[in-house]
Amino acid sequence: MHSDLEHARRNWERAIEIVSQLERGPGRETGGATRHEAERHVARLRAVIAQGRVMALERSHHAHMACEEAPASYLWSQVSGRGQGGRAL
Repeated sequence: MHSDLEHARRNWERAIEIVSQLERGPGRETGGATRHEAERHVARLRAVIAQGRVMALERSHHAHMACEEAPASYLWSQVSGRGQGGRAL
């Protein structure tokens, strides 16, 4: 999962860089202002989608880490119903 998160972060950083390049000014192509505006809009959407992917992976990564840090005996007691002094409820 860690590599998925890092990959998503790199994609997000690339998307942000593309947006900043497009916001600096019109590209080399002479497609007109309308085309440039459309490309910039699509780049912004891709950046937002990439950011959402990073946020979702971070949430799932942090939730996964919380389970890893909990003692196994505690987790088993919650699953087995023996959380009250070793007695089944």
